[in-house]
Amino acid sequence: MIMAYTMEHIQLHRRLALLVLSFVGSSTKWSMAGLMGVTAFLSMWINNSASASIMMPAAIAIIDEVENYQKQMQQQEQASEIERQSRNIATVDKAVALDVETINAEKKTEQLSSHDSVSINCSELMIVYVTDGTTAILIGSLPLILPDQNPFQKNWKYKPIIQWNQLSKSFPWGVFMLQGAGLAIADGFKASDLSTTIASSLQFIVGAPKTLVIFVAIVIGAVFTEFTSNIACASILFPVFDSIARTANIHAAYLIMPSCMAASLSFMLPIATPPNAMIFSSGHVKIMDMIKAGIGIKIIGILVILLASTTFLGPIFHVNQLPSVVNAVTMMTNNTIG
Repeated sequence: MIMAYTMEHIQLHRRLALLVLSFVGSSTKWSMAGLMGVTAFLSMWINNSASASIMMPAAIAIIDEVENYQKQMQQQEQASEIERQSRNIATVDKAVALDVETINAEKKTEQLSSHDSVSINCSELMIVYVTDGTTAILIGSLPLILPDQNPFQKNWKYKPIIQWNQLSKSFPWGVFMLQGAGLAIADGFKASDLSTTIASSLQFIVGAPKTLVIFVAIVIGAVFTEFTSNIACASILFPVFDSIARTANIHAAYLIMPSCMAASLSFMLPIATPPNAMIFSSGHVKIMDMIKAGIGIKIIGILVILLASTTFLGPIFHVNQLPSVVNAVTMMTNNTIG
């Protein structure tokens, strides 16, 4: 997030936005596709929080550029409408119409010149080198250390790229509060032995068909991850599903692996994951907007995970049968009870 605000401070996000627009154009769907592609590529090499913090200012800049372009198009349409109406004026008013046409032509010339300058800016190549050999603290501290100008120029005076007083005023401290609340909820679940309570309340699905048991595990993981971090969700639910799988006499991977994938379906609430909290802290979206945008993706994700778990999960990972040790323990338990 420090790098994101540094990019915004030096206007690097606008250059990145113009670079994306130069490839995909001004269409909304293609702009979204370009942003998604760049973000997906960055997330392959760095964590999700870092990639989201880098691309969020660029996305906001693209929105601003698209809005400015739409305003310019509206102004041009209004100017064309004025020009068309002016042609229908009587001959006595032709002089006035000529002046209006001249003014409109000057405006068009200025707009074309501004577009030319934008195309020149888009042609500038921005080389971004991302390495994983340093810690996040060091990377976050670099904008506070590196100078904002060339130190070899004449009359150079040291000044960092961004100063701490500027960063502290604009930094989204609410993101840390949200993530801290998620970690506190997870610790509270562990301290209250919530895993045992959930396991006892889910005993009704032990005798149900395997597909229904898998579906319940996926839904629980997908809902649980909206209120705490993915790691906390996994650490709480995995022992529960392992216990249920042993009781239902099915392989634990049939419940743990689908719930593990469902724990990543955190699309609706800001507290679910740091990228969600960053987007919410920008002030451009509300919680209801995130819920409306995320509920459809979550439902599709649940159905895809269910389909994958009930079709090719067993043949690929060879989990159609219980391990021999588990079978032996189950048989001994049944014999002892009998």
